[in-house]
Amino acid sequence: MQRLVATEDLTSVEWRDTHWIERVGGFQNQQMVLDYFAMSPFWDRQCNNQVLSMQTQYNDLRQPYEATVEALRKMIGIEFAVVHEQPPVWVIQKRYRRGLSPDDVNPIATYYITGANVYQSPTIYSVIANRLVNRRK
Repeated sequence: MQRLVATEDLTSVEWRDTHWIERVGGFQNQQMVLDYFAMSPFWDRQCNNQVLSMQTQYNDLRQPYEATVEALRKMIGIEFAVVHEQPPVWVIQKRYRRGLSPDDVNPIATYYITGANVYQSPTIYSVIANRLVNRRK
């Protein structure tokens, strides 16, 4: 059974925390990208990434990024993943994991970080609909 998950349209929102970027010296790896993204209004506090983070935050069990990815593959539900990186641009996907296969996921939303700015990417539907509306004018 597939679960449908609605995502709030935040395509008009731009978020950044330049103090965090300055303090840590920029993004050195995908885990740092997700840590930064987790502070944004786009982050889902009920996601599997958050569950794993909460389980390890006070007991020095913070896992390497690769171990976190493996643990996420064993969970079902919403997760975030860096799906493309070409600094200074990172693409993050919010997705619903249905099963244990690495490809058994449904994309829900796509976000991108460019420099220090985080944005929600518009859906293909909204881009095409906007083009059609503007073409009529």
